[in-house]
Amino acid sequence: MKQEQEAPIVTPTVDPQEEICQALFSDGESAQKTAARKTVGAMTQRPWQQLPSRLRTAIRCDVGRLADAKKTREQIVALGYTVEILGQALRDQGRTIA
Repeated sequence: MKQEQEAPIVTPTVDPQEEICQALFSDGESAQKTAARKTVGAMTQRPWQQLPSRLRTAIRCDVGRLADAKKTREQIVALGYTVEILGQALRDQGRTIA
């Protein structure tokens, strides 16, 4: 009798960092973006320079978009970023906001 061999089920690996980056790069507001900002805010124990380059780029992109939308520092912090992350992202862009 022939036995059918079952092919192993391959599940794609999910990169949590990439999901955070994609959420931050996306336009508009979403639950994923809010969760990503809070996750990034929880990373303040790591120095900014030790965060992966793509993640820093995504944060700068999102913060830049928020600054362009005339959000204040308090409003951006309320969205989930910490003061430290926000300050560094703005510094990298050579921007200041009230």
